[in-house]
Formats: sequence, C-alpha cells, structure tokens
Amino acid sequence: MNGLALNSVVVLVVLTCVGCSSEPAWRKSGIPSEVRIEVARDLGPMKFIEAIRGRDGGYSAEFQGQSVWVFGDSIMQKKGVDGSQWRTSTWCQTGDRDARDNLQDLAEPVDTNGVPYEFLPFTETEARYNGEHFTTEVPEGSRSRWGLWPGPVVVSPDGEKAYVFYNKIFGGPNGQWDFHSVGRSIAVWNRLDEHPVRPVIHPGAEHPTMLFPAGDSPWGDCAIVEDGMLYVFGCESKWLAWPMTLARAPFDQALDRSAWRFYSGKGKWSADWRQAVPVFEGAPMMSVSWNRWLGRYLAVYSAPLENRIVVRTAKHLEGPWSDPLNAVDCIPPTNTNQWCYSGLSHDEFSRSDGRVMYFSYYRETGFLQGEVRLVEVSFGRGPENEPR
Repeated sequence: MNGLALNSVVVLVVLTCVGCSSEPAWRKSGIPSEVRIEVARDLGPMKFIEAIRGRDGGYSAEFQGQSVWVFGDSIMQKKGVDGSQWRTSTWCQTGDRDARDNLQDLAEPVDTNGVPYEFLPFTETEARYNGEHFTTEVPEGSRSRWGLWPGPVVVSPDGEKAYVFYNKIFGGPNGQWDFHSVGRSIAVWNRLDEHPVRPVIHPGAEHPTMLFPAGDSPWGDCAIVEDGMLYVFGCESKWLAWPMTLARAPFDQALDRSAWRFYSGKGKWSADWRQAVPVFEGAPMMSVSWNRWLGRYLAVYSAPLENRIVVRTAKHLEGPWSDPLNAVDCIPPTNTNQWCYSGLSHDEFSRSDGRVMYFSYYRETGFLQGEVRLVEVSFGRGPENEPR
C-alpha cells in the first residue's frame, strides 16, 4: 500500500488483533436505554471537493459562526504544491445549519493546485523528516513519517478559541502496520483563517508539544465543556473491549498537565491517572453531548467490529451509563474484511432541542478510497424517560 491505510481502519484492526482474553466487546451495564430510535434516514455521502479521494474522522463543532469539521489521514486525487498526495490532517467548514440537504456548501482552504493544506502544523523538524522519508522518491517499503491525527474540537466558554485534541504518531518503515503513538495533546485554534498552534508543554522533552506523552493514558477520544470544566474521555484497548475513562481540568488550565484529575469511582477524582476506572465500554472515536430533549447525556459511537452506530445515555458524565442501543445500521464497506467506523454526532445541526440529530461515519469504497456518510436520526423517549 502507498504508506499507511486510513488511520482508524489501521487502529481498529490492530487493537483487535493484539492480546488474548475472553473480554466481551463491551460490558453490559444492566441499565435499559432511556431513548428510542424512531427513524434513521441515510442522507448519502458528504460532497467534498474533487481533490479528496478519501478521508476519515469527522469530529465537528460550532466555532466562530461556522461548523468546522476535522479529518485524519486524507488521500488526494492529485499532488499538492508540495508534491504529496497525502495529508495527515485536513478540515472544512460551512455556515449552513440545515443538514437535511447533506451540507452541500462545504468549503476548505486549498493550495494553487486545489489540494487541501495540512490542518495541524508540523514543526520544522517533523516537516523536514517527512520531506526526506515520505515521498515518492523513497521506495514504498522504506517510507516513514510523522502524523498528526486530529480528534475532538472543543470551544472555550467565551467562544474566543477552540482546543483541538490530536494524536502524534510515527509510522513506518515496515508497511501499514508499523506505527505507534508518541502521545496526545491539544492545539490552540484562535482564528479560522489561521492554523492552530501546538504549544510547547514540556520544554526539553523529546516530544515537547505532548500534554499526555507515551506512557500516559491516551486521553482525547471525546471531549465536552461543562461549567468551565473540560471533560475528556480516553480509550485504552483491552482485547475486544474499549473501556472509557474520564478526566477533567479547568478549561483555562487544560495545557497544564498538573491541573488534570481522573475519575476514580464513587464520586472521587484522583491526580494519578492510574486510579481512573472505566465508566462504560465505548470506542476509539466518540461523541458525548447534553441532549436537552432527552434530559440526558448522549454518547454516540461506532460499535467496534460491527457496521452500526450505537448510543448510550446517562444523567451524569461519570455514569451510570445505559446499555448501548442500536441507532444506525451502516452500509457495509466494499471490502468485507473491514467495518464502518468513526461514528460521531454533530450537535450544531440538531433540531427540536435534540430530538433530531445528525450522525456521520466513515465507509471504505475502494483502495485508499472512502466516503463520510451523514445520517439523520429522530429520537423517541423510552419508557423511563418522562417529558421535561
């Protein structure tokens, strides 16, 4: 293959192929779902610019009057001005708030070749390495690279800036399976017409921009801001299980590693991330938001190894969370050895206080090619969920 496969396909397969245990894909909480799915209407693939061959991810947020979407590995139909057909992070935006038309006016910054730029900026050292080791002049089996895969985007309480979580990876040179994370961190996005900034957090370290370096717990799969606090879920794979743990810090202190606390159960928070306890079984990419119509938090994610999106509900972020409920039956990939993934919600488009929401997921359609499909989901309250 030409470099690494789209990032989350690789992550998902690797996570399910390492270790040996009889752990289930997720544990049942025993709490029935407090929501019903009335209708799930597929709106089709999102229409990106012609230069995009495939891109995955798709976290979104409302920021500075726009719905902004961020994606991981993005494969181009043609080379950009830098000579590359590969981007590790891209983004697009829209001012449209009616998703029923499948968002036809998505816009994104491109170079003079009509190819998107990298969204998250590489350091000079990272860019130089990629320019020397991840080009068509290097034999395919010898290529290696630095990658910056964006995660959730969370906006400050005053709306002035956004944090973009990201995973820094090193891939290669031994093919698509040869990659590892060197840590998770936060980029600061101040203006839509500027790249996010990757602050130096640990001066003198091998990877100074990492908030949670390798060896720390992998926080940053899902994030939400509540009452000035930034809450972040992290997923550390356990063979055929994806336990989600929870961390928090004051939003304005999020770049200070010492400000973070980790939920250790029974209403307690610890400064030691090793004390964190799982709050439910989820997935490596996920959305959590407060749904006003349900009067509950709603978690949305792709069921690992299955072509479906599920939801859970809870009155509190710490739980207890309900059992997963099937929300969307995804169209299977053309490659029967893969699964649809990257199930996420996009709350800026919700209608009727969250009774109608919009989910997206990634579907493989060919070699290094895929689509992000949008689905409109209408909820009904479950038997235990009284109107509010």
